[in-house]
Order: sequence, then structure tokens, then C-alpha cells
Amino acid sequence: MNPFFILLLAAALIWGRFWEALLLFAIVLWHESFHVLAAALYKLPVVDIELLPFGGVARMEAFLQLNPGMEWVVAAAGPLANILLVGLAHGLLPYVEISPYWFHFFVQANLGMALFNLIPVLPLDGGRVLRSVLVRFRGFAQATRTTARLGQVFSVLLAAWGVYNVFYRRYNFILVLFTGVMLFAAARKEQENAGYVFMRYLTSRQQQLRARRVFAVKHIAATSDSSLGEVLRSFQPPCYHLIWIVDLHGQPAGFLGELELIGALFEHGLSSKIGALSTHKFI
Repeated sequence: MNPFFILLLAAALIWGRFWEALLLFAIVLWHESFHVLAAALYKLPVVDIELLPFGGVARMEAFLQLNPGMEWVVAAAGPLANILLVGLAHGLLPYVEISPYWFHFFVQANLGMALFNLIPVLPLDGGRVLRSVLVRFRGFAQATRTTARLGQVFSVLLAAWGVYNVFYRRYNFILVLFTGVMLFAAARKEQENAGYVFMRYLTSRQQQLRARRVFAVKHIAATSDSSLGEVLRSFQPPCYHLIWIVDLHGQPAGFLGELELIGALFEHGLSSKIGALSTHKFI
């Protein structure tokens, strides 16, 4: 549990809303459990689940962020789980006696969690779905920056809405303001971790090649003046990449494999020019 989530439970107890908070706790666990189940379908190991004031985060010891085909499925599983609960609640209503207050609270909590998490910004599930789409066209690093910045903009707007509610003495302003601040910090962390996740992925490619043996190939053309960083930003995992070195007239002068580029990255750095590397020449 995130310390701020425990603080939220304590505040709910003081305000006389402890049972509502406990029900929200169970709904968050249900939501995150479906992320775990979806990950299990792909045999992705899950490290832990952290409960946050605005939801939860299931951490996986895998490069899920760099496999768009998997990421959107695992991300969408959480909101779909909440929608499933809403359907079950309406289906069982004629057969189960329950007070209207708790029924409406249960339905609204699930719908609210599903809709909030579908907002297309990181670190929410909708942001992960959006990133899985953008990564096919922009590469992982740029897709992460875009969705994380959207998350920061959204969190600032959410915090501003909380401040606005202060002047109208609405009691929900604390929760809205607090959620905005927490969401901003989480979005910024996603952006900062993007480079670390990507570098871990690059170092694992050799092991993946040995294990999978067959990969789809993506071709990238670059001039000799292109930096390694510029080429890496064009990568679209999980494809294997072949980099063609072309002259100013567009004629191919040589090529590099992805693993060779990764080795050059660690040896020479991101700013090194690809033309300075030893490439496979055409005879």
C-alpha cells in the first residue's frame, strides 16, 4: 500500500466513510487483479500491486511497455473488469436485497474507476493503450514522452479544478487536488523511467534472439551524419531492426544489425555518428 492510500483510509474513517473506502479498496484490487490475469495469459511475471489514492499499479518484471500488442490488452483488462462488475450488479439486482445507496455507490464507483482509467494519459490505463498505438509510429521513447506529458497537463487541470472547488466550499476539493498532485508525480516518473526501461530492453535483446530465433524485421534508413540516438528513437519493438546507411543521393553504402548498434551505443554513446561505425559493406 502506498502511504498516501493508508492516509486516505484514515481520512475516510474520520469523516465517517470508512466502509465506502473499504469497498473502494476491494474494487481497486478487483481492477488490478484483472491486469494480473491478463499478464498471466502472456506468462508475464508480476512483481507486486501498489494501491494508490486514485487506483493501483501492477508491476511486472517484463518489457511489457515495449510490446504494444501485449500492453494494450493488459491495460484494457482493468477497466473492462469494472464494467463487468456493473453488468453483474444489474443482473443480480432482482435476486438480491440491497439498499439503493450501496447499489448506486457500487455502480458509480466502478463506472468512475473505469472511465477515469480510460483517460488517454500516463500512468492511467488509457495512456498505456494510447502509447501502444503511438509506439508503432513514433517509437517507444517519443510515445512515452507524449503520453506522459498529456498526463502532466491533465493532472494540472485536475488540480486546478480542485483549487476552483475551494472557493465554492465543495468538500471534494481535497480529494480532487490530491489526486491531481499524485497523478502529476506518477506521470513524471513514467517519463523519467522511459530511458531506463528502454536501456534494459536493449541489453536483453541478445537473450531474446537466442530464445525466440525468429523475429519480424523493420528496416531503417539513415545517413552517415545521423547520431545513434536519432536511430534508436526510430526503433519500434518488438521488431528486429536493420539499419541501412545511405549517402545523400539515397544510395545504400552499408548496413548494421540491431545488436551491433546496441554495442556501439554502449561503447560510443548516443551522440556518436553512425557513419563512424564499422558497417557491412556491399561488394
